[in-house]
Amino acid sequence: MRILLIENDLGDVQTISGFLYENWEINCELLSCSSVSSANEILGREKIDVILVDLSTPSKSDSGTLLDIRDKFPSLPFVALTFFDENEFDLASCGIDTRGLLYKHKLNSKMLMRALHDAIEHKDLITQLQIQKIELERSNKDLEKFSYAVSHDLREPLRSISGFIQLLSKKYHGSLDAKADHYIERLNAAAKNMQEMITSVLEYSRISTHAEPFKSVDCNEILDHALGNLEVAINETGAKITHDPLPMVYADFLQLLRVFQNLIANSIKFSSKDKNTPIIHIGFSKKGEFYEFYVKDNGIGIDSVYFERIFTIFQRLHKESEFPGYGVGLAMCKRIIERHGGTIHIESAPGKGAIFYFTIPVNGNSQ
Repeated sequence: MRILLIENDLGDVQTISGFLYENWEINCELLSCSSVSSANEILGREKIDVILVDLSTPSKSDSGTLLDIRDKFPSLPFVALTFFDENEFDLASCGIDTRGLLYKHKLNSKMLMRALHDAIEHKDLITQLQIQKIELERSNKDLEKFSYAVSHDLREPLRSISGFIQLLSKKYHGSLDAKADHYIERLNAAAKNMQEMITSVLEYSRISTHAEPFKSVDCNEILDHALGNLEVAINETGAKITHDPLPMVYADFLQLLRVFQNLIANSIKFSSKDKNTPIIHIGFSKKGEFYEFYVKDNGIGIDSVYFERIFTIFQRLHKESEFPGYGVGLAMCKRIIERHGGTIHIESAPGKGAIFYFTIPVNGNSQ
């Protein structure tokens, strides 16, 4: 373990050195300097595992140098020494995490070694998590590109298949037996379903890659657009939809429109079974740093065992003959809300309706 000590008191340097060498079974090498600028020079030529800094040594003019050290060596851990808490340098102002302080008047060899090891292990863990995050982001981007490429490239051959099915239907419908006509109808329906599913995958993959920058938007305006797009379904079912005055948020207008529209469309679809009149309310509340929106309905409800499943793409709980759709809408809502830095969940029970909740940061969280 190579330790760089930033300390301008020679007596304290000797004390720290003594503590380190008491642990003779641990291979430690101590380099010391009396200023932050000297430390920066040493770091430029030496491999250091951890920095031990006395908080009375840096001055206000050293902030820039410490920031430079942090930026050049982001994985280098710091351990801070202090005698008094008052009027000493604040490393946190430079974005440096020391994970607590070591008080000189209480310090001993074991405390010092434990603090140094903990700092190194903590930094190693953070570094590993950062590497995993980068790898996950890269993997997700590759998967998005793959989904987009596959769904885009499949559209052309599917159009050809659909075209030939149409030709078969026009030329041979009624010329063959009833079973052949049935097969052609089934082929045509399957091709249309496949086209819809490919389009859904394409749209799903574009949530991050073909998104608009976030800006301040009025959720009341978004809701008006959503209700306008659903006018036919609302009129056909006689749905009664009310809402609270909604806030301004920092978001992608079209994506948030899709969230409101999908959730309200779901409520209409699953509330109109057995000719029930859909009763839907949209509201929100402020919870800490988030706005929590909700869409409440009087529909058929969902058993809690399916709460996670419904947000997975192409996962359906009902046959298409009962409720049309491909199990994509809620998965898209989840991905959009996560892009906005929020979460989405449901509260429901069979026969008791459902409430979908989703959050959006009050101050925005662009990605």
